[in-house]
Parts: sequence; C-alpha cells; structure tokens
Amino acid sequence: MDNLPVKVLIAGRGARETAALAGLLARAEGGAYAAQPAASLGEFLDLAGQGGAGQALWAADAGEEALEVVAGLRQRAPGLPLVLLLAPLEPDLARRALALGAQDCLELTDLEDPGLAGALVQKLAQTLALAPARLESLHEARQTAERYRSIVEHQTELICRYLPDGTLTFVNQAFQGYFGGSPLGRTGSNLFEHLPSADGRSLEALLPHLSPQHPLSRGEQTYTAPNGQERWQKWTHWGIFDQAGRLVEVQSVGRDITERKYVEKTLQIVESNLRQLIVDNADGLIVANPDGLVLFVNPAAERIMARRAWDLVGRPFDFPLIPGQRQEMCLMTGPSKEVVVEMRVVDTTWQGRQAMLASLRDITELAQLRQELEALSLVDELTGLYNRRGFLTLARQQVKTAQRMARRLHLFFIDVDDLKQINDRLGHAEGDKALVAASQVLKSTFRGSDIVARMGGDEFAALALEGEDRVDEPVLARLEQNLRACRRQGLHPFRLSLSVGSTAFNPGDPRALEDLIREADQRMYLNKRGKDHPEPA
Repeated sequence: MDNLPVKVLIAGRGARETAALAGLLARAEGGAYAAQPAASLGEFLDLAGQGGAGQALWAADAGEEALEVVAGLRQRAPGLPLVLLLAPLEPDLARRALALGAQDCLELTDLEDPGLAGALVQKLAQTLALAPARLESLHEARQTAERYRSIVEHQTELICRYLPDGTLTFVNQAFQGYFGGSPLGRTGSNLFEHLPSADGRSLEALLPHLSPQHPLSRGEQTYTAPNGQERWQKWTHWGIFDQAGRLVEVQSVGRDITERKYVEKTLQIVESNLRQLIVDNADGLIVANPDGLVLFVNPAAERIMARRAWDLVGRPFDFPLIPGQRQEMCLMTGPSKEVVVEMRVVDTTWQGRQAMLASLRDITELAQLRQELEALSLVDELTGLYNRRGFLTLARQQVKTAQRMARRLHLFFIDVDDLKQINDRLGHAEGDKALVAASQVLKSTFRGSDIVARMGGDEFAALALEGEDRVDEPVLARLEQNLRACRRQGLHPFRLSLSVGSTAFNPGDPRALEDLIREADQRMYLNKRGKDHPEPA
C-alpha cells in the first residue's frame, strides 16, 4: 500500500493548464503522485469535501480568488494539505494565504517551457512532500494558540498588549474588569494618554530601553479609579521584536498591589532613616574584597543563591569576580531547581577600601524562552546547516520516500577530530572556525538534494539518496579531496581532519532512522580509533 501514488486534487486556469499540471505531477518523484482534475472551484471544493484526495493543488492568477480557495478548502476539508501556484507570486498575497491555512505558495511559471517546467517539478515535489507535515504543524500551532488564549483570558492577572505608540491591541477579562469604568478597559484606546501623566511618560520612556537581548522590564504604575481611589499595580513588560530587531508590540502582565503599597507607606514613615537603596535593590548585590572574600550580601542575593548571609560573608565567592565582565551562570538552589543568573562586576569601595561589587539578576525565564526559541529553529546558527531537529524532521521524510520508491539511502556520521585540542590551544573562536570549515567541506562534498546537518558539538550527519550507482564510495573520495583542498589553502592555524562512519538503508530490510544513526556513529568511532595518532593542530 505504501507504493500507491498519492492522489492530488488539482485545478488550473482552464483545461489545458490543468492537463499540464497533471503531466508535471506524473513526473514528480517518479510517479509518486496521481492527479484528480477539477474543472471549477465548486467542483474542486466538492471533491475535497468527499475525501479520497491526499493533497490539493490550485493554480490561479494572483488575486482574491486564491484566498477564497484557501478559506473554502479549510472549511470543507480542514485536514487536506493545500499548495497554491500563483502567477505572479506576490509576497503579501502569499503571506495572507499562508495565514488562512495554505501550506505553501509557489510561482506558476510557463508550463510549456521545458526548463522552467522541469524546475517547477523539483520545487513541486519538495513542497508536496513537506505539505502534510506543515498542515499538521499548523493545526497544532492553532490548537496551542487557542489553549493559551483561553488560559490568558481566565487569568486573574491583568494582561494587555499594545503598540509602541500606546494603542491597546488586546486586553483580557481581568484587565477589562479592573479598568472597566475608563477608556483603559477597551482595545483601541491609548495606554499612555489615560495613565497619570507621570506614569504615562515613565512607561513611554521605558520602551526605547527594551531590546531583543534584554526584552524584559518590571515596574509599578498607578491608576485613579472612577471613584477617585488611587490604585497601584506591579507590571512585567515584555518587548516583542521583528526579525530586524524593531519593537512591534509590548505585552504587559500586572497585578494589583494597592494593599501592599499602603502597608509599605506606613512602614516607610517608621523606617525611613533605616532603609538603604542597596538593601532594597531587586538585583542581588555582593561586595567582595580584591581576593574574592565576601564582605556583604543583600537580601536579593540571599534569595537568588538560596543561602543566608552568614553562610556567604567571610568566605570566598563561588565564582571568579573580574571587574568589567558580564557572565551567565547556573546556580543549583535545590535538589532539582536551577536558576540562571546574569552577573556584572564593577570596581567599588567598601568602608574606604578597594572592593568589587557583583550584581546578580535572575534571568531564568529569559534563558528558558531563549532555549525554547532555539529548539523551534531547524537551522544551526553557527554553520548554516540543519540542526539536529531539522535533520531528524527531514530525514524521517526522506526514509519514507526511499521506502516508497524502493531506493537505498546512505547515512554518514562525521566527527571533527581534535576539536577539544583546538579549543584548548587556540581558543573557542578558532574552534568555531574549525566547525564552519568542516561544514563548508561537507557542503561542497554532498549534493544539494542531500540532507546535511550539524547534530551538535563536533558531530555532523548527512543523508544521501542512492541512484543507479553507489553513493558512499564517491562521497568518501570527494570528502578526502575537499579536505585536502581546504588544508592547501592554509587559511587556519589548525589542520582540519574528519572521522567518518556510514551505513545504508535498504528498503527491502528497513530499519528505524535512530538505528541507522547509532550504527553510523559506532563506525565513525571505529574509524577515529583506527587512526595511528591524532591529527596535529
């Protein structure tokens, strides 16, 4: 059953174009797809609603009709992947179509031009292969978004989103109820204008200080209720940035702290001469002498480090203190609780003597968000290759394709030799250059259709589909040739060397992708151990 072609529901701008598209499908992936033509939009949607088709392909002029197709198909057949062919391909229209639920948009070229048609066949095959996974991801994303929206709506915290000019774009039910008697409770009103003037200016002045590197800020605001009562809130502001690093929106989460503020004001009258700014600082502050011996810690430092002052003062600090340096560190504050802290160190004086002041800021939430965003990416930032997630996602699809087409695959597992020595002797910057150089060698060795990835650290992987001839031996020969060419250039103070292990996927005796990776990894280590001595740096 796996070898049966996938039925693709298609419609073009007339019978001739529909027939041409059917011919293209017949050429894609060696007959992996079979066309089911439709003569009109109505017939297209009726056939989609009847089921039976595995995918849908619609060709049309760029215009509102394309959006009608997407909307109609999502209503009639929400589980059917859809690819649009547009003439011409307009970015704004494509963006709107993808937002409505299309899986991809390609440019419809001249189908009678053999060269252009051949290129479209290749793009179409790749797009159709990925369309089901994209539709599934879209459904999951929308379900997740709906769940989170429901959670946000029912939070007791005050939640809103607004543009950099202060225009409210979203408020949850708690926010509406809290500010219901004023314009602040409605979307479209301006947050800066309806706050007390000083607070509005303060919030507006805060926005330029938000950045992609430091998008989080906390503060308190006041609000005068319709009954004249002054209310206080504690807010956490999170900047949302586009790919160019421009602030496009701010999300703020707050809670009412009026009762707490009244208590604080009462205490301030009694304790005004005792309180010091350093004690009340939200960041952890640690004072140490030039030898690193701790002289003072504030309460925030006790809280962040989960240790009391008497356990810290008079002892060497746990981490090196270097004035002018900023670093992130992980603190274990319990058996299974880890806190990520950003530490900044400056020179200061303490009781008339030279000392160092270390400020500790809990950035655990920011670090977790950063990890989540990195996990969502399919591309390794350093080398530009796929990362482990990207490799596994595409490789699993390639294995299915090879199984369906009865074609062999070759999986290569590659390790950069002596990377630790390069890092230790020449520094991590040169180690990064070694990884980039290795990625360039691999790019020039494998074909554009092969899947090449950095799996993590000094390990790479590649998956190549075999044609009529064997793939592994020519690849290894090209790899050695490209390595030698890289060395001859003399661009680096190290000698790049790679260890390789490979294995094959046989459609007659299929194995799981994880088993192939494990076997290639073991063979790579046999290759590494079989070398007489480490490659010199």
